[in-house]
Amino acid sequence: MNSDSIKTENIVFFLDIKDGESLFRSEKFRNSDSLRIARGFPDGFDMEYNNNQLYVFKNYNQNESVKFVFVPLLSSVYSIKIKDELKWNIVNEKRTIGKYTCQKAEVNYGDRKWTAWFTTDIPIQDGPYIFKGLPGLIVMLSDERLDYKFTLGEIQNFSWKELYPEKSQKEISWEDFKKLQKSFYSNPFAQINKSDVTSYDDAGNIVKPNFKEMIESVQKKSKIKITQLS
Repeated sequence: MNSDSIKTENIVFFLDIKDGESLFRSEKFRNSDSLRIARGFPDGFDMEYNNNQLYVFKNYNQNESVKFVFVPLLSSVYSIKIKDELKWNIVNEKRTIGKYTCQKAEVNYGDRKWTAWFTTDIPIQDGPYIFKGLPGLIVMLSDERLDYKFTLGEIQNFSWKELYPEKSQKEISWEDFKKLQKSFYSNPFAQINKSDVTSYDDAGNIVKPNFKEMIESVQKKSKIKITQLS
């Protein structure tokens, strides 16, 4: 594997917390949710399939976590209830991250080992993605493969009236999710009415869409790794 095959992205995520609930989502999705409330419809989804899938709603009072799944092009929204119990192993190891004294904890989840650093200085038992249940806020989190690494940037007062989570059209299973991934990558336009797709050349003239090239382009951008990041 050469360096050209490795893609690194720095994406800003928000963990919004209000009235016993939290919502973890990217800045793009957060802005889209805000626009959906203001104008009645959101922005489109990211064409890179996996970038759409780190969106999790948690209800502390009901001990419930729900992952939302977004399918590009189709604008379809599904949900998966997270039923796995996080069995944390709190390690007697501490370090300072930013201005916080943090302690190490480890957990196995989604066929991989995760390491978290949490601080009891902030007594919120939550963290990035589906992770929660430690005696304080997770300040840093990464998986053993270093495919994902989350680091706390800053803490702000939440000023919205509500979290404004997305609405699910249907609850699905993890197996359904993996099938959606494979189906999208094989043919992103399979469920699109091709007569509704319009293409233009560099001069702005309407041309007949080349769906073979369009599919190859989406597949190249997606670089999907079929995995259960459950």
